[in-house]
Amino acid sequence: MKQIFKSIAAFALVATLSASCSKDEATTTPTETVIGSPTLTVVTPTAELNLRINEVVSINFIAAPASGAKLKSIIISKKGGNNDTSSIVFYNSDSTVSIVDSSSINRTVKDSVFGNVGDKITYTITVTDNKAKSISKTFSLNIKDLYLTGQFTIGAEASTTTEIRCFGLQSGIPKSIFLLKDGIATPPKTYPSTADSATRARFNSQKVDFVYFFSSGADGNAIYSPDYTFTAGHFWNKEISFWGTKNATVFANGSIDKSVFAATNFNMEQTIDAVNFATGTTKFVRNLQAEKAYAFKTASGAKGYILVNVTAPDNKGYATFEIKWKK
Repeated sequence: MKQIFKSIAAFALVATLSASCSKDEATTTPTETVIGSPTLTVVTPTAELNLRINEVVSINFIAAPASGAKLKSIIISKKGGNNDTSSIVFYNSDSTVSIVDSSSINRTVKDSVFGNVGDKITYTITVTDNKAKSISKTFSLNIKDLYLTGQFTIGAEASTTTEIRCFGLQSGIPKSIFLLKDGIATPPKTYPSTADSATRARFNSQKVDFVYFFSSGADGNAIYSPDYTFTAGHFWNKEISFWGTKNATVFANGSIDKSVFAATNFNMEQTIDAVNFATGTTKFVRNLQAEKAYAFKTASGAKGYILVNVTAPDNKGYATFEIKWKK
């Protein structure tokens, strides 16, 4: 009987000790520390940018790991413009300080703007820590600039040197102008077949913003809007009567010198923006002067200046022009 009581007492002691150990283990289990994500602040730019080709965007950012973590990588990529896929602009580029040992990174990265006028480029900054946590922020810039045509030649009505007598603007670099022949082949003055459709204004009238001619009368060297009503019997009256589209171009009063036209794109853009197209416009500019530029606005909203380099001496000659314009 005593032996039974001893066994019961021993079992109770073991159970008590086991419970005590289990209780101690439960109360001493360490609490797991939750580590947050890294932080990222884009200091500049603070808003969407408008820059010109070959200008430089300055990107200033501050990145920091959360407490208990370390920075692993910082990547700046961009997409848009000439970049159909993302390209790397910056990747942990620091020759003096390792970002792993940094509590905070404050960097300024510069990147040149490439692409075409009207492109939008999106930059993405991504910060990742050694706990595989990351944060990303984006900003965009728009490429703004002037379209430049370079010098081109337009023939007067009876010129056999060039049959290009009208032209229009198009978006895109380097092609920024349509040069079209009139619908009447010279010589002989007969309407061509559709075989000439790629180069004839009759089949591309929606592309024409300017028509040119020389007159020994009041007009001299002149550019007109395609929607101008020419008198019956006039060269352009007969030609434009075949056009399905007659675009409306307006011209502002006055002119600027070639030296102003040749100024930097930034200054020239300000000159264009200052032109008042709301009042006092006409559908033509007569007696064009060499080394003068004339302000215009097309039906599509393009506005700029057309520079006259050379004027035709008669209706068998030709004139040369250049255009700077913006949308």
